[in-house]
Amino acid sequence: MPRSQPLNGLHALVTGASSGIGAATARRLSVAGYTVALLARRGNKLEEVLATLTGSGHLVLRADLTDTDEIHRAMEQLRAAFGGLNLLVNNAGMGYRARLEELDSDTLTRVFQTNVLAPLLMSKAALPLLRKSHNPVIINVSSVVGRRGVPGQAAYSASKAALCSIGEALRIELASDGIAVCTLCPALTTTGFFDAQPNPGGLAAPELKRADPAEAVAEEVLALAIKPRPEKTLRWKWKLLGALTPFAPRISDRLLVRRLGGEWLAPRR
Repeated sequence: MPRSQPLNGLHALVTGASSGIGAATARRLSVAGYTVALLARRGNKLEEVLATLTGSGHLVLRADLTDTDEIHRAMEQLRAAFGGLNLLVNNAGMGYRARLEELDSDTLTRVFQTNVLAPLLMSKAALPLLRKSHNPVIINVSSVVGRRGVPGQAAYSASKAALCSIGEALRIELASDGIAVCTLCPALTTTGFFDAQPNPGGLAAPELKRADPAEAVAEEVLALAIKPRPEKTLRWKWKLLGALTPFAPRISDRLLVRRLGGEWLAPRR
């Protein structure tokens, strides 16, 4: 399907759609012609995003993705409104900046519920609607740290690594259904993500001068929806680090520490 061709008549569901990448993705998909379901916890924010969408027929789904019952209720609402689903964007995520000794078990649970369990459960719940639709696609929004863990973000990195693994498994598992599964790995993005995440030790936030705007990531989501690819990393240096780690981990460590700067040291043993 040419990128310039309108996508009228197609239906998309975007999780974490109340702000950041999710809101930008919903807007971009609506401009392209999709009818979009917006899902997040904050209903008032979803209504604000809804007012910015192009076209009509869009849907607001207020749900907490850590609650299985709320996921099922949201999917029932979507089924009643749309009947089918061409695109699922598992974008909702929770960050966590903390050293090992600062980790809190309750926060860890919420991170893995949001970043790992929710995409699996959303994909499962959406499966009947995807199977009955034309050229269905699932896009999991992971992160560059899913392919190269970062100090001070062990839990978040691990959750995004799990999401990359989910994509690898599901793209084969769902191939017989004709469902394409894509993993998108953005790098730094200019959203409120770092301000919102738990950071008990006050670890310094990264410099965002060279970060991508949320709209650039949304454009990549649309590109994958139109022409699916197994995985796409938005910064070639991070892609190189991720590819280097299994074969030359010490070199990868040194390159990462040099890039991060600050207090981190490359291991010597």
